[in-house]
Amino acid sequence: MERRYLKATAAILVAFAVGLVGFWLVSSELGDGLEVTMDEAGWEEPEQVWQAPLDYGDDYVGGLIAGIIGFAATFGVVYLYMRGTKKLEQPR
Repeated sequence: MERRYLKATAAILVAFAVGLVGFWLVSSELGDGLEVTMDEAGWEEPEQVWQAPLDYGDDYVGGLIAGIIGFAATFGVVYLYMRGTKKLEQPR
């Protein structure tokens, strides 16, 4: 029974990852609410003070790598948390 939940969780994570990449490809060309509002008001974006090494900017590869690193970090933290709580529940 526990294996069934593991398979379902893996399927959901894969579907989410594929869907997120597809969403990112479609939405990256469209401006968000702040960008649209600034364009309508005639404001220009100020110069950046600091540039992050892996940014979600216009570079496809950099955004993809940053997304993969973020996904892996989140998955790792959740995995370690779940493993720790499972060890606490086991009788000693």
